[in-house]
Amino acid sequence: MLAISIVMLIPFYYLVVNTFKTPQEMSASPLALPSSINFDNYIKAFNSMDFFQSFANSLIITVISVICIVILGAMAAYPIARRKHKIYKGLLFYFLIGYMLPAQTIMIPLYLLLQNLHLLNNIAGLILVYSSWCNFALFLYQGFFKGLPVDIEEAAMIDGCSPWKCFWLVVFPLLKPITTTIVIFEVMWVWNDFLYPYLFLSSNKSFTLVMQVYKGVGQFSNDWAMMLATMVVVLVPVVIFYLIMQKHIVAGITSGAVKG
Repeated sequence: MLAISIVMLIPFYYLVVNTFKTPQEMSASPLALPSSINFDNYIKAFNSMDFFQSFANSLIITVISVICIVILGAMAAYPIARRKHKIYKGLLFYFLIGYMLPAQTIMIPLYLLLQNLHLLNNIAGLILVYSSWCNFALFLYQGFFKGLPVDIEEAAMIDGCSPWKCFWLVVFPLLKPITTTIVIFEVMWVWNDFLYPYLFLSSNKSFTLVMQVYKGVGQFSNDWAMMLATMVVVLVPVVIFYLIMQKHIVAGITSGAVKG
């Protein structure tokens, strides 16, 4: 395991070390330590991209998309897990088909749909696309629901709680472990995603941070040292988020994903 971990860390070592080198030094000795600490690549990276606008776009898209994924996934999973009618099993299978389809197979239909809705090059359109992937949350939630006792909900109903209030005031707070896990995975996916912003966003004002890396690709030559510095800047927020939240991942998955 230690040897495998070292191999997996080599690309990250390559990424960070070369941000402190000149392009010539990077080409000559890519895996060697820099002869001197040089922050010029980071300065050029910040000057070449609209960092704060792109950071705000990424933050807005990620936060709203994850909120929609959690709410829609939990609300859809609740009746599927609690109702015994065959139609709900069919609905679960229907949603899982959408989860199993590769994203590449629906790129053209998605593009045409957003074009017809006049949502191309619009953050709202990208949020709509990301929110449609709530079927992953649905799958985890419905497994977690099967491990929750129904007696709690029945007691709330007897006390006069409506189904709507029962879900939000009694059931949803019990979903904290699996909700935390879903939030972690979805935040990392939406923040780091390149495919959908590349397809649906075209103006610099609506670019996400990941798109700023692609913007550094030139037609005839690339400043790889500056691009690596841009990648580090893009990765830092999500790495910090992951380090803070990582302790919840295993607990959330083992408490919900394997039940039922």
